[in-house]
Amino acid sequence: MGAFAAKLFNQDMTIERYACQFKTLQVEHVYLQSKFAQDKKIAQFLACLIAIVTMLVTFFDRMIIQAEFWPEIALMGRAVSVSVCVLSAVGINYVKTPPQLRIVIVSFMVFLFLSIQFMVITYERHYFLHMFFDVIVLITFYFSTLLSLKLSLLLGVSYSVFAVSVIFLNKDLTAHSFYMVVLAHVASNLAGMIMAAHEHIIRRELFVRNTQLAQLAHEMKTQALKDALTQLPNRRAFDNAYPEYQRLTQQQQGELKQVCVILADIDYFKRVNDTHGHEVGDVVLQRFSAFLTQSLRTSDDVYRFGGEEFVIVLPLCSVPDATVIINSMISRLNSEMCEVGELSLPIRASFGLTVMREEPKKSVISRADAALYQAKDAGRNQLVIKI
Repeated sequence: MGAFAAKLFNQDMTIERYACQFKTLQVEHVYLQSKFAQDKKIAQFLACLIAIVTMLVTFFDRMIIQAEFWPEIALMGRAVSVSVCVLSAVGINYVKTPPQLRIVIVSFMVFLFLSIQFMVITYERHYFLHMFFDVIVLITFYFSTLLSLKLSLLLGVSYSVFAVSVIFLNKDLTAHSFYMVVLAHVASNLAGMIMAAHEHIIRRELFVRNTQLAQLAHEMKTQALKDALTQLPNRRAFDNAYPEYQRLTQQQQGELKQVCVILADIDYFKRVNDTHGHEVGDVVLQRFSAFLTQSLRTSDDVYRFGGEEFVIVLPLCSVPDATVIINSMISRLNSEMCEVGELSLPIRASFGLTVMREEPKKSVISRADAALYQAKDAGRNQLVIKI
């Protein structure tokens, strides 16, 4: 759901009540994709259920079929029906997309309806209680919501018209009995349509709610890993990323390119807060954060560890290359001023660089911190390397 939620973040998820689908085709497509696996299981279950019921009727219910049709036509028809059900249940495993599943279901339903009508013809000419099978099949078909409401209604009504025509042309029924058959089909389609519409709406509303919850959870998780002021990843985000840095470290053993870790600290930042106030200090932090991000490669990462401290990670970078990058940043800082309203403030920073080894994150941060404090003790505004 997480991928779907991200995809639907800015989409209109309004449901058309009469059509029982989303107004936006993209959202409808994502919704159908989200329930695709479940629909396949439902379709397989119904196909297997029909096969089992058909076999039970074949072996335990011979009273309603004329004896002369039983050994050949009826038995052969039911054998074909069971075989198609089993093949369909197995074949659904190889269906890859919702449109393919829709084709399989429509084909199966058409076959099932024709098979039922074939069996109807084998019943005695005055027998019409088979309509109860029609009622059960139609309502189950509608309620499964395997197809859209429009397509389900088209198939259901078409089948009812066909089934009533078969009865009218092949059965000797009284007007009352024929009226009961027509009423059964009208009622089953009407009940099925109402049930299907309700089920379509309920499932889409549940999808919307789950998507919104997933979006909210994703947003909360993202915010939990971000510094509110600078929008940089925070210490927790670094902790989460550390195993991946360790994996890169293991891969680069004995090679020139390594994972370089730099601890950066704004020089005399407390003086800025004390002299100009915390609002100006916040702007300085934001400008410095933007400067770090813009000065690094796209593969590099910057984290705000707290206060005026930042951690920079340069994956797959040699120490000489990392030195060039940091010294270039120091030169740029020395040549630029930070404009905050009418104030023009210099931003200077000290940097401590180390190389990550196979070690706990506490160790690498401690080593970078030691290098940083050496830079502070040496006069600030410089880089110190401690391997």
